[in-house]
Amino acid sequence: MASIELRVLDTRIGARFKEPRPSDIIVGSVTPLSTLMTQITGALGSDRLGRLSVCCHGYESGVADPRVAMSRPGGGFGLQLGGDDLTWGTVSAFSSLSGKFANGGMFDIYACAAAEDTSDGNGFTGNGRLLMRELAGYSGATVRASDSIQNYTAGVVATTFLGIQVGTHYSGVDFGEWEGNVWLFTPDGARSRDTAPGRGVH
Repeated sequence: MASIELRVLDTRIGARFKEPRPSDIIVGSVTPLSTLMTQITGALGSDRLGRLSVCCHGYESGVADPRVAMSRPGGGFGLQLGGDDLTWGTVSAFSSLSGKFANGGMFDIYACAAAEDTSDGNGFTGNGRLLMRELAGYSGATVRASDSIQNYTAGVVATTFLGIQVGTHYSGVDFGEWEGNVWLFTPDGARSRDTAPGRGVH
């Protein structure tokens, strides 16, 4: 039984990765999470997940910041993934992946501020830390996510001649290194800092 890596890309980030693989799973804005789960388990067959990377936008909203007596954009409000999103209402869909990860398998969430906690301890709104903990519990895997904005290259590259742009071509999405504080959430509810996460998606 082999351990394999799968990558999931939401089309609102881009159409494909910079170095695409036949096993990549591309989801659109109307793809139900149930279909995504079927695609993942179908691609696995009898193998196990050594790493599952999900690449999408993270939701932000205005949150109160008492330190400066004003509101600011804050993360932790879920992920823009497929037609259902990944939120408190949908996270249980990932129970379909329980038992599908190899020992030590990693579930990477490469999205802006997925693990940010902007709730100020008052409930679930904007609490990405709790959401990622729930995701780890449902999936049965260690979830890795950042509490900060993630930078990536969208893939549109300009073609120039004598310094003048004459066209563009699409090279695919490149995520580069993780930004900010990267956290590990284990199925038992524990959380720790990943001090050397390396590249976000490769």
